[in-house]
Amino acid sequence: MLEYPSHLPRSTPISTDPFAPLRQRFLARCTDQLAELKAMREGGPLPGSSDSLVKLAHSLAGAAGTFGFVEISARASVLETLLVEQADGGSVRAALDALIAEIERTLA
Repeated sequence: MLEYPSHLPRSTPISTDPFAPLRQRFLARCTDQLAELKAMREGGPLPGSSDSLVKLAHSLAGAAGTFGFVEISARASVLETLLVEQADGGSVRAALDALIAEIERTLA
């Protein structure tokens, strides 16, 4: 039986997940987006259809779903829908808080 020479360094295993680097970039971007979401929440009353918040929610819903972060995707999608439908501020704030909490759990 052949054995690996003990004096040679072992290589790290090759990842079989082609999306691993993209997932890591998504999580790094989530940190910045989390800060944006918190700033929007603290900025006073939430507008019913803030373009920047709609775009951010839409982006998070799609990217999170693509990379397997189903809960972030679902919460971002709910927020986007509420914003587009111009739901009441309480519903929008609750959805925003839920999205923020889910991103924080994921990044922890």
